[in-house]
Amino acid sequence: MPQYPVFSPFSEVKENELEVTQKLVPPPSRPFYVVKAPARAKEGPAQAKEVPQGPPEHHFPLQPFRQTPGPIMASQTYLRTLVLERWDAEIRRCDDACKAQLTERVPGPLTYQTLIRELIIGRWCAEKQRCQEARKVQLLELLLAAHGITSLV
Repeated sequence: MPQYPVFSPFSEVKENELEVTQKLVPPPSRPFYVVKAPARAKEGPAQAKEVPQGPPEHHFPLQPFRQTPGPIMASQTYLRTLVLERWDAEIRRCDDACKAQLTERVPGPLTYQTLIRELIIGRWCAEKQRCQEARKVQLLELLLAAHGITSLV
């Protein structure tokens, strides 16, 4: 079995007169922070200045610190108004889309046109009903949350 040299990011290997090297380079778009291994974090400044004999330490960029913002205080009537305005706009959009589809000309006999008209009205009525139910559910969730009920068991 032939022996091959193990490739590490810091090794230099010559194969067919070509030199292969790979070094860690920080990404250009983010700041570069040094992460020390837990065993080396306890070393003092005098020991940190010593040059290690082995391969250099691995340095990895850290993710930027992210924090989820806390809850925002808002009045109950303001939240209720936002919910009502959103769902009323959805219901108006359903009515407008239904009217726009009904004004389109459908080629064919009168019975075919009547069937298409009923399908269009039925589809948009179902969508409007779904929006009304979602509005009721969201208003109920808002009312329950105002009383401190966040989950139903």
